[in-house]
Amino acid sequence: MIPRQIIIDLVEGDAAPDLAVRFVGLALGPFNPIKMLVHKEDGTRFERVMIPDPTDEELAFVPWETGDLVEGRHSAEFELTQISDSKKLTLPRKFAMILNVRKDLG
Repeated sequence: MIPRQIIIDLVEGDAAPDLAVRFVGLALGPFNPIKMLVHKEDGTRFERVMIPDPTDEELAFVPWETGDLVEGRHSAEFELTQISDSKKLTLPRKFAMILNVRKDLG
């Protein structure tokens, strides 16, 4: 398999819907919290605690807040903390994801 960088296209100013993320082959039950860490193009950072889906052990949602999505090309990754020993797992391993946020035309 060839490693690839994940690019997620979004629109500036949107706060809905929540971003659905599937962690294929990884049950999320042993992890809390599960966070998305974002490093914006301007150097600022924010994090969002993800909400696991109660019916699908591989699925979680990023709840956006007003002001999260500003125009630019931002880096993002997931930080999962094991409940049993507080050890952290960062995904994706090879490349940070890109949040490609285009200007809202409205």
